[in-house]
Amino acid sequence: MQEQQMLQQAPLQQAPLVWGEIAVEDMARAKAFYQTQFGVRFRDELMFGMEMAILETEAPQAASIALVKHDMMRPSGAGSILYLHLSDHLAPLVERLEQNGVEIALPIMAIKEGECGYNCVIVDSEGNRVGLWASAK
Repeated sequence: MQEQQMLQQAPLQQAPLVWGEIAVEDMARAKAFYQTQFGVRFRDELMFGMEMAILETEAPQAASIALVKHDMMRPSGAGSILYLHLSDHLAPLVERLEQNGVEIALPIMAIKEGECGYNCVIVDSEGNRVGLWASAK
């Protein structure tokens, strides 16, 4: 078994939450709920074959979420994926995770040809899917 590489523990310099996806069955009903209950606005998009309603923020780089309707996603306690920004470059982080035996559920891919950064999905020690994001590969 390979020895795990450990990073020096230090406070993060930025908030680690980048993106959250909330699975929905009925997009209109879900948007109405969030708009009514929380007074938020959404921007509708179709991305990677998924119907999305992206929560609008004043700061374009602010962490946000999207309501997502897609066959691969079902509303449940296990339906959301959080995307964390834990490194400026994704590839070195993912390489280290692979070396440490972490399962990569979805390899690194460019979002809108890299215009919106890069992401991947890993499986944590508890079996949770966790997304990772960075502006550079």
